Amino acid sequence: MEEKRLIIITAILNFISASLKLILGIVFSFSTLIADSIQSFLDFLTDVISLIVNNIGRRRANKTYPFGYGQVYYLSNLFTGILLFLIGIFIVYQILTINNKFIPNKVILFGLILVLIIKGTVIFLIQRYINSTKNELLVESYKESKADLLSTCVVLIVLFLTFFEKYIPNYISIDKIGSIIMAIYIFYTSLKIIISNVRGILTNDEGNDELKEKIKKELEQFKEFSIKNIKIIKMSYYYSVFLQIDVNNNITIEDLLKIEKKIKKHLKSHNKLIKYIEIDAL
Repeated sequence: MEEKRLIIITAILNFISASLKLILGIVFSFSTLIADSIQSFLDFLTDVISLIVNNIGRRRANKTYPFGYGQVYYLSNLFTGILLFLIGIFIVYQILTINNKFIPNKVILFGLILVLIIKGTVIFLIQRYINSTKNELLVESYKESKADLLSTCVVLIVLFLTFFEKYIPNYISIDKIGSIIMAIYIFYTSLKIIISNVRGILTNDEGNDELKEKIKKELEQFKEFSIKNIKIIKMSYYYSVFLQIDVNNNITIEDLLKIEKKIKKHLKSHNKLIKYIEIDAL
């Protein structure tokens, strides 16, 4: 299955999943599900942006852009992060202004189970393809799909709790609490995306050769990958490190994520001035 076709299929599935959530949330006045559906639509939008950005980012360097079009990935992700932050603001507004009473029912339960099946299918398709390509856009899409699956599970837990709301004081709304949790998660995710990609756009790699050599030596002990490129930004008193690594083609996406976690833990423990680390697997 080629990359472009895969993104189109997952985009369609993400759109179906988000639409189902939104319809159920509106029909039954389930604020937590509405908040989750808005975030899911961002998953769909990310797939659409990926199709556009992937074509632009692969263009060769020219006189106008002598270093190529790689920065477009950072710009697209920055746009996604800002949009997600605005969505968080909308969800907070919804929490403060909408006072509809949610009444739990089995229709939403079956709907959420269907959403979980759809999201599971998306993750399976991406994982099956990504194990042989390690495409960074698909890695990010994989992470976003897993996060969306997790948020749907949170909605499911909130739904189960609402069935017992009659035993809880009237001034406590499980649905409102669920919406607040979604809003906090969205703000956290959006700020993480914004900060990460602003750093990428501002990359200044001059005068850090000594630190680069030190990082190379520290990572030589790991045999699962090899270092292809290192870029470093000096930001105030700390550093942001951007690594390009080459991994075995047979490695799974789960193992790749474990390697990324291992690299970050190792570098931060050996150099307290390294605060942020971004890794691109080739």
